[in-house]
Amino acid sequence: MSLAACGNPPGGNPPGTGAAMQRCRAVRWLLVAAMLAAPVSALSAQAALGVIAGVNRSSFVGGGSIDVTGRNALMIGMVGQIPLAETYSLRSELFFSTKGARLRTPAGDPGDGPIKPLELRYIQMPVLVQLSTGGAGPLRPQLYAGAAVGLLLGCTLGSLDCDDDDGINQRRMDVGLVMGGEIAWRRIGLGVRYEAGIRTVDATLPGNEIYNGALTFAARYMFRR
Repeated sequence: MSLAACGNPPGGNPPGTGAAMQRCRAVRWLLVAAMLAAPVSALSAQAALGVIAGVNRSSFVGGGSIDVTGRNALMIGMVGQIPLAETYSLRSELFFSTKGARLRTPAGDPGDGPIKPLELRYIQMPVLVQLSTGGAGPLRPQLYAGAAVGLLLGCTLGSLDCDDDDGINQRRMDVGLVMGGEIAWRRIGLGVRYEAGIRTVDATLPGNEIYNGALTFAARYMFRR
């Protein structure tokens, strides 16, 4: 059945009822679905997927970050990129990351000494808008910014699991703002970023809040472009 057959005839009388009307509605819905699917298919055809890995230099910031020093940890996961315009793209990531710091505290196992590493393990999901600034030659400088949500997988203070200490009450979700840049060459990108936490790490420290802060040096490789 053609779309014209679903319109009113020249005399102004509506088309037939029953099965004919149902077929007309089906044709209209199929056309709407096709129009919606076309741009999605075009974006999917240009989407790229890859891997990302790097090193975090993490610490705590805020009023409660006293006697705190940074620690190094790894991050590794996946990255996806969908073009939005000639110079803009949507960049989403999913990776495992370890944060935290070394701190002087009487909490935890006394056998670990007065200074203990507090290790927070997250699955992180940043959503970023990326700007490609072009540039002469094969190297392409790129800037990106956005937000990240982290789901806490585990927490240890020295040799003690945080769940075994009633005085430690880590939030199960972390939220941060991300800003960074990289140099891309073909399918490879090398960059640096900083993530500033905007949700307190510990829910039991009113007036002495601490937030995650992480400087990350990362490399990525895209499989498809």
